[in-house]
Amino acid sequence: MNWDGAIGGWGPGNFESRHWDDNDYTEIQFIGCTLDVGGGKSAGVKLWQAIPFNLDKDMGMQTYYNCFTDPDASTRAWWNVYYANGDQRYFTIPQLNGSAYTPAHLSVKRVYVDTTLAD
Repeated sequence: MNWDGAIGGWGPGNFESRHWDDNDYTEIQFIGCTLDVGGGKSAGVKLWQAIPFNLDKDMGMQTYYNCFTDPDASTRAWWNVYYANGDQRYFTIPQLNGSAYTPAHLSVKRVYVDTTLAD
């Protein structure tokens, strides 16, 4: 399942993305990243595997840099791992400019989620 959208005004740890059916390969691309305070340099993107009736599995964080360099610049990362008993995935933004404690909020012009390794 592939989908796209946008992010507006996310602070570290404040929100989670929509959930999508997946338990294998996930690629997340951000295009046009900005912060409302202090200038943008990076955003930490953490992928989660939803585990029904249990704690969700932290799949690790990747730091996005390039999408801050230009309004149409993009950064993408992928996670290629399987977890038993998982049915859906989602992402959070736990850090902005390397900090979980900042008054800044992230906006992303375009977010693409791709769950197909073949392309």
